[in-house]
Amino acid sequence: MKMYLLDYGYTNVDKGIVLTLGQDIGKVVPTPIWGALLDTGKEYVLIDTGMNPIHIKDPNATFIGTDLHGKIVPVMNERNTALECVKACGVSPNSIKYVINTHLHFDHCGGNLFFPNARFVVQKHHYNWATSPKSNCPKRDFLLEGTKWLFVDGDVEFLPKISLILTPGHVPYHQSILIDLGEKKVIIAGDAVSLRESMSDNAPITADNPVDFYASIRKLQSLSRKYQAQLLLSHDQEQWSSLIHAPKQFQ
Repeated sequence: MKMYLLDYGYTNVDKGIVLTLGQDIGKVVPTPIWGALLDTGKEYVLIDTGMNPIHIKDPNATFIGTDLHGKIVPVMNERNTALECVKACGVSPNSIKYVINTHLHFDHCGGNLFFPNARFVVQKHHYNWATSPKSNCPKRDFLLEGTKWLFVDGDVEFLPKISLILTPGHVPYHQSILIDLGEKKVIIAGDAVSLRESMSDNAPITADNPVDFYASIRKLQSLSRKYQAQLLLSHDQEQWSSLIHAPKQFQ
């Protein structure tokens, strides 16, 4: 199993509103947006697809007219689209068999449109929530004509060496991914853990359900210890800067 970490750009966010509720309000920080390409030897699997390319010309496309306007500002160029990131690894977008979305927020599924041949893998109940009036997920990013969905329910071994882990809290029925790369194991947390500082007890967080959020962190920490797996956080700039990015293979 080979893995490549894809750089989808970043967002400048108001930390105290978007990440650490009530703490550091007004402090603007960059948060990396990224995904992963897996080469299983039999098929290609993509984990998350970053932001919709409309943000290249209009960073405010998603949040204008909302309470988050100016609080989350995407920064990306053509090289940061999921399309170009996959091609930079020498892989045709048409060769992607599965796209696993940790969840359906704009910065995790905005590039779904580039993979018409793929099957899109999400938790069934997360999809039900995301398509309901209760959610803040931009429907333009994932309710695409002809999308082939593959719904899962809870913790499952999706493919050999790729397991999906239910980690609600950030949003209902969020999922993380445990991957066996052979020489090492990793857990792609998604937004179940955005920042390293979120992992401390009673850390300030912004979450749909704080009780579930903390429980999911403990679940991932337990799995990390059990499998000696490296936990990869979704929006931690310090960790992201320390990792090997595509087109080089993750080690």
